[in-house]
Amino acid sequence: MNDEFYVGYEPAMPARLAMRIRRVAAGLVALALVLPAVLVLSEDRFAPGVFEYGHTRTFSGRIVESPYPALITGDVTGTKRAYWLVGPGKHGAEDIVRGRDGQSVQLQGTLIERDGDSMIEVAADSVLPSTTGATDIEPLRSLGVVVVAGEIVDSKCHLGVMKPGEGPTHRDCAVRCLLGRIPPMFVPHNPGNPGRVSLVTDAAQPFVGADVFAGRRVSIRGEILQRGLLKFLAVSQQDIRLVD
Repeated sequence: MNDEFYVGYEPAMPARLAMRIRRVAAGLVALALVLPAVLVLSEDRFAPGVFEYGHTRTFSGRIVESPYPALITGDVTGTKRAYWLVGPGKHGAEDIVRGRDGQSVQLQGTLIERDGDSMIEVAADSVLPSTTGATDIEPLRSLGVVVVAGEIVDSKCHLGVMKPGEGPTHRDCAVRCLLGRIPPMFVPHNPGNPGRVSLVTDAAQPFVGADVFAGRRVSIRGEILQRGLLKFLAVSQQDIRLVD
């Protein structure tokens, strides 16, 4: 009988036992190499948002004060671009731009952007009037009623300051940002949607209470409003339904 019992101080183990151990060891090494790669590839990729932390730029344009602060810029070709405005930290920019609706200004701030949506974290005391004076801002106009499903987020983190800037894991941060008057933003999940839009009330005023719904999937029936390059979703709290 071929006895494969092996004692560690023996110079060599039985051949068949050594072969089995070599196979098991090779399998464990291969598993150790493949498993991390599989786990990495199976993870969701971070959103492509950008926050140029530590890099301050100078921007020039017209201030839109309400429903949420924004800056409309233009170049010599007539191409316009819209930037939402927020303050440093978890604060909105209402106090920074108060009384400047329609004014042409120059300001300094940090760029935040994601998938074509742009925002500026305005540096304190950097907003200066330019010599071109003030002009009228386009009035709000309705683009119709929609029913959409998605998520309410704080726009600053979602557009690039935090990753992920949405979902249940970001809920606590989103609540604090929304309470600090960061504009609430609706991010639709269904196809054929109107894209990201900032939430307002049905009276076209800043939407208060969005923190209750942050980080949760909701269904909303509301009216799309547009003011120049800016789009909003006008909604009442009773028209927001939790679906998660």
